[in-house]
Amino acid sequence: MSSRPKSSLLPRIARLVVVGAICLSLGAHWVLLQGIAWTGMFISFAKEGAVMEAVQKTFDGQHGCALCKKVKEGQNSKGGQQQQAGQSLQKINAVLVEMTTLVAPAGETISFAMIRERMVKRNEMPETPPPRRALA
Repeated sequence: MSSRPKSSLLPRIARLVVVGAICLSLGAHWVLLQGIAWTGMFISFAKEGAVMEAVQKTFDGQHGCALCKKVKEGQNSKGGQQQQAGQSLQKINAVLVEMTTLVAPAGETISFAMIRERMVKRNEMPETPPPRRALA
């Protein structure tokens, strides 16, 4: 039997779904598809010739595969929708930039001399307690 406590799987799944939704909303799926396309192109070009030529053909933009073209179309079609929402995002960013000014916390500045002084005090023997009064 396992001594580990069994935690619920639901929070992990919920967290994974939220992260996935954020990645999709940011366009990470296009990056993933483009990476898959570049990998396939590199492998096919490397079979035909030298590795350096394969790298050059893969990333020069003139020898795009069908998946590369679909990714470019998908990114461009999403760009029109983003321009409409872009104006409101700029307004929100402008407000957030004005509101978020970082101020250093007030407090004492600790220098090396102060740290050394504290360390020396810790290494010294503690003071002897005062003598107790004798009961008469």
